[in-house]
Amino acid sequence: MTGVAALAAVLAALAAPPLTATRERALLATWLGGPGKDTLTSATILADGSGLVGGMIAFDKLKLLKPARAVAGVGDGIVARVIPTETDILAVQRFSGTVADLDSDADGGTYITGDFGSIRVSARGQTIWMSNVGGPSARISVGPSGGAFVLSGKTLTSINSRGHAARQWDIPAAFVSDVEWDPETSLVFVTGFDNQKGHKGAVEAAFVYAYDAQGKQAWKAYGWSGVELDDEGLMADTRGCRLAMGKDGRLYVAGESAGASTLWTRMPQDLKAKADLVKADKYQDPAGADSTTLTFIGRLDTKTGHSEGGTLLLGRLPDGKASAMRPRALAVSADGRIFVGGAAAAGAPISEGAITGQTPVLRSSGAAAAEGGEGGAFLVIFDLLFRRLYATTLCDGQTNAVAVAPTYVIAVGDGEGGLVTERPLQADAGGEVDGWIVILPMRLGPAVRPAPTPPLAPLPFGR
Repeated sequence: MTGVAALAAVLAALAAPPLTATRERALLATWLGGPGKDTLTSATILADGSGLVGGMIAFDKLKLLKPARAVAGVGDGIVARVIPTETDILAVQRFSGTVADLDSDADGGTYITGDFGSIRVSARGQTIWMSNVGGPSARISVGPSGGAFVLSGKTLTSINSRGHAARQWDIPAAFVSDVEWDPETSLVFVTGFDNQKGHKGAVEAAFVYAYDAQGKQAWKAYGWSGVELDDEGLMADTRGCRLAMGKDGRLYVAGESAGASTLWTRMPQDLKAKADLVKADKYQDPAGADSTTLTFIGRLDTKTGHSEGGTLLLGRLPDGKASAMRPRALAVSADGRIFVGGAAAAGAPISEGAITGQTPVLRSSGAAAAEGGEGGAFLVIFDLLFRRLYATTLCDGQTNAVAVAPTYVIAVGDGEGGLVTERPLQADAGGEVDGWIVILPMRLGPAVRPAPTPPLAPLPFGR
């Protein structure tokens, strides 16, 4: 982004009114699940504007109000196609194991990974390539020329346009949680944490690493040694959780910290320099958080790893005490809004007028957050200056993925109850833990509905 464009974006953000959802309702809010344990893990938006959600659901045992129009494959792993103007599933592709993650490209191609390996499917439903690289918690990112990067455990694999493993290397860390590729720099990024030893004890230290296509590290952000962190009194355990590339060419990071004495409060490549974190109110100010788990959201320059701003996020109980919020989902819209989801204890921020689970009555309009909001699966939206625009909880579980289209937002996750359904595919939870989908209007304002959906391209899976 040029200096002029960046300034224009900042001025636009300053002028943007706060988002509320007064009198607005979800476009769709539904359970998906059978009698056992089910989950939705992932979501992506296709080039034609439809959405895909993936996970593990015993599809034969679903009690849908309307059947899916097309079902192919066998197994409890599913990828389902939905659009906000429909009240049934358009197509389902089933897999022999959990669908762990999804991604898509500008040509309408879909990239799927899970227990069964990894697959690229064209916009017309043709399988372009298949690979045995994957796993139950694998992550996938679109790569160059129709290839992909797949993270399986601590191993990162570059898959070429024919589905062959072009290069593979291990990340030197205790745990690696996500991967993202930047087409502009051709760098691939990973985040997670490593176990470090300080002077008096152990600490988990979050990191973000950048690699070139050959597996050579280009830069490191955070990832300090335990001794360095101990010397600065920053011994809260930290973990990098999710990454997302913005249309502005920046890398966005969501992480967590077991308390306020955390490396996230420092510049990613200068431990002695304090980060300029936004402290908009008590939900973004960690004062008194002690060992409460906090969410961190930050933006990095992809070429260098330098910080371009960030904030912390936490809940607050009615007595002012801190309450935990753990990130599990991250997405960035084309206009720079940052969407974060995860699991919150009681006291998560709730915007006035927000569409909310747990409490079916919409709150009155206004700019302030409600006191002592509900816990559960949260969704929080920030502007590009990390000011909180919107916050809500959707049910009593956790948000696992968020995908953003120009006119709507898909959030998916799992939970046991508390979802306020709207035009549901399945009105009630089916078992102990079930998947759920919530589709919200992008504007999240009064009387706003998405424009009519254009005619869809052929189904991305077999008819």
